Parts: sequence; structure tokens; C-alpha cells
Amino acid sequence: MGDLLVAPKVPVMASYLAGKIYQKLGRCGDLGQLAQDRPEIIEHWQRALANLADGHSRLAELSAHLSSLSDTLVWRNGRTGPFASLRFEKSHAHTVLVGPGGIEERSDVRIGLTLMAPYSRFPDHVQFHSRVFLLLSDGEVCLDDDIWFRATRGTIFFNEAGRKFAMRCTGEPFLALWGQIEDASL
Repeated sequence: MGDLLVAPKVPVMASYLAGKIYQKLGRCGDLGQLAQDRPEIIEHWQRALANLADGHSRLAELSAHLSSLSDTLVWRNGRTGPFASLRFEKSHAHTVLVGPGGIEERSDVRIGLTLMAPYSRFPDHVQFHSRVFLLLSDGEVCLDDDIWFRATRGTIFFNEAGRKFAMRCTGEPFLALWGQIEDASL
């Protein structure tokens, strides 16, 4: 993940935030909680990973690493909000890899995954932390009420704290990896 997010062609702010996250990961956290009940949405996990593996070699490698974590991920359904797809609570889940409630428990950074079923739309919401995204599937994204843009697997972008954010997908599951600094003073 780190190699992909700090590559030379990555947008400056996305690479900057990813570098800060990577630096903090030099110190290890504690072992977090283990997987529990799985929401319905998890049926789309393997399909999303298969789609990711069928592409760029770096993304295929990331797909293999994520697949190896499958049994340890704690998935949580999300809450609905403005403009979300119908039954959003059942068509979306997220998991934290590193950070509060993650596989590696720590308070300074959070790295997670967002998974959505086909034909889902994430609700409009304001993010409280600046966040870097690595899309692991094709989809569309809207930042700060701007026009929607089409993004493909491997697209990396930055969303500044306090800005509105939304995303959606069509016929395939949507998977995104994201990271943020939890407390800028740390």
C-alpha cells in the first residue's frame, strides 16, 4: 500500500498524507480484536478482490495481501445519510486494518477499507480528517459538491478535512482503501 501511495505520479497532497501515515507506522501498535459476525455485504468481498487481482501487478499483489487478512477483518455496516442508496445499511460495510478497532490497535493513524455492493451510493458526508484514498475498483467520486468524476482501479486522491465527500458504483462491487492521521498533534 505504501509503495502505491507514495509513487512519483501520485497527487502531491495524497502522497504527503500517505508519507505521514507511513512514518507513524514505524512504531507498532497492539493486536486488535478478531473477526466476529459478518454482515451480508461480505459476499461481495471475494468478487472485489478477484477484480483487483485481474489488473496491474502491484494491485494484484495488494489483492493477495488483503485476501490473506480475510479471516481477521472485523466488518461493520455503515449508517445511511443524504442521497444514499436504498438499503444502504445492508449494501455497505467498512473495516479498520490499522487504528481504533482495527487488526493493529493504535490511536495515531487509521487505515481502512470500504466495501459496497453493486449499484450502491455512499451518502454525502463531511469528513472530519483529511484522508487519502486508493480505489481498488472502478467507481465514481464527488468531492465538495463538485462534479462527479469517474475513477478506475488504482486511482489515488486526497480529500481535505471539512470537505463533503460521496462515492458510488455500478455493476461491480466497490472497494476502496483509505488512510488518515487521527490527531494532527501526534
